[in-house]
This record gives sequence, structure tokens and C-alpha cells, in this order.
Amino acid sequence: MNIRRFTEVEAYQHADDAYYYRPLVAGKELFSYVAHVPAGGYMPPDAEEAELFELSLFMLEGNLDGILDTDRIALAPGDALHIPRGMPFGVENRGSATVTFVLSFSPPPPGVDLEKMKAQAIERGRNVIEPAAVEDVVGPVTFPG
Repeated sequence: MNIRRFTEVEAYQHADDAYYYRPLVAGKELFSYVAHVPAGGYMPPDAEEAELFELSLFMLEGNLDGILDTDRIALAPGDALHIPRGMPFGVENRGSATVTFVLSFSPPPPGVDLEKMKAQAIERGRNVIEPAAVEDVVGPVTFPG
């Protein structure tokens, strides 16, 4: 068993977008991370990636538009959302504050290894933010309170 403290985990840029994630749990059947989407941040739905995973989203702070294929769902703190495999999923933060949520994947991405994730993010040209500097990039994060 390995405990990872959220506030001590680097944030990785998801793609060429304003969506950052902090990987927390990687197992044989599950992968979970905490995501931060700053004001104005957007991650488009990805039909190809949707075929790979069933997802569970749990909102921690802020308000967010969940995009399921072409439908939008308003999400607020305390909301949970199941995203079935095959459903393209994206997010947009149209608010003025950073949004934080937990996203879990089943099955986990192939070969996911928390020790290798940083090197892979850097190889792909993604920003990797040290824990102390996350808020400088994504804006204020109040979780955990």
C-alpha cells in the first residue's frame, strides 16, 4: 500500500489545453487523479479515448460543464457522474474560479506507472508543475480545506 498526499503530487498538463491532473492511484483495475481546470479551461471530448475507459467523476470545488458527446451537464461540488465506456467526455470551465474534481478510470490506461508518468509527460512536451507552484498556473485551489 502506498499513500500519496494530493498536495505533494506534481500536476501534469493533459494535452495542449488548460487541464492539469495530479495522479494519485494506479492499480491493476483502477486509475484515479485529481484534476484542476482553471477559469476558461477546456478539454474537448475524445471519441477515441472514450472507447478505452469507463469513468467516474466526483466534483470537489467550482462549477463545470461536463460534455458528454454533444450534451452539456452542469456539475457542482458534491456531484458525481458516471461516464460509460464509449461516451466521449470533455469539460469546460466557464466560471471565474478553478474547478477541482476526482476522475477515476477503469480499466487504468495501459502500462500506467506513477513513477514513469512525469518522464512521459515531459517527453510529450507537457508542462509538469511542482506541487508548490500548481496554484500559480491553475489559480487558487481550496481543496482540501
